[in-house]
Amino acid sequence: MNKFKFTISPNQKNINIPIKIDFDNLGRDDLVKEYEKEVTEKVINPIEDFEITRFGHKPWISGDTMASSINYKFFFFNREISVDNTNTNNVSNWVNDYNFTTVPEYTGQTFQYKDIYYFANSFKRSFFKLDLYDTPDAETQRLYLTIIIPTQQGVETQQDIGTDLVPFVVDVKTPNFILDYIGDKEGYFIYWLKNNTDLSIDEFYMSVKFFNAKIGQFIRMTTQPQCNFSKKFNIEKNKYFYHKVVIDYDNYEYEIKNIINGNRIGTTNPIKWYEYVNPQ
Repeated sequence: MNKFKFTISPNQKNINIPIKIDFDNLGRDDLVKEYEKEVTEKVINPIEDFEITRFGHKPWISGDTMASSINYKFFFFNREISVDNTNTNNVSNWVNDYNFTTVPEYTGQTFQYKDIYYFANSFKRSFFKLDLYDTPDAETQRLYLTIIIPTQQGVETQQDIGTDLVPFVVDVKTPNFILDYIGDKEGYFIYWLKNNTDLSIDEFYMSVKFFNAKIGQFIRMTTQPQCNFSKKFNIEKNKYFYHKVVIDYDNYEYEIKNIINGNRIGTTNPIKWYEYVNPQ
């Protein structure tokens, strides 16, 4: 307790005591109201727009008309040829075909035209897996979307599955996909957030694997055949395992670009993927 001493003259009737009486809580009413509002919104779960919508492929000019289709071509290493440093020098050794080989030691791992035509379970359960990441850096990337393209789709070609004496020419599927709003459309749309308010991402990086149900394994694919690289089994993964996907939130469209040169692909210039061959 503080002690104060006052000197009073005989004629003095009033005493002025200069004690500060301002409240320290001045203006805190507004802060309390703001805090109350914030807590209330958290308790009642405020509405946040996480609505998903579909993004179609951005239209492009095809001759005199506009087209919306997107074209993927997948190439597998021809198992008629042994895998070694010499044979990985030739781009023609990668074929746009599921029929990898007729060599007996590999037929248990690959598909024959009969498997494809009759939709054998091993072929029917195989698929292409397109993963979309926020960065091509494998150490920091996050996977946000996965698109599946089933083998039941694809451009058809004629092949003979009969014998020399009894030919039997049929249409079989190939790993060449022209996807659009109608026809083969599985894997055409990207289903993503309607707006980027809560998650600001407008570019993804696409990598591809093929799941071979016959052997139960994934096959990694690159954007160029290994014959294009000086070090065929040690390539720059952040460049040659990805293509860039650009999202347009205003028009709900997307387009795919080459990560190296920025050129658009998937139109008259197909999006090509090549089986990555491990050294043997």
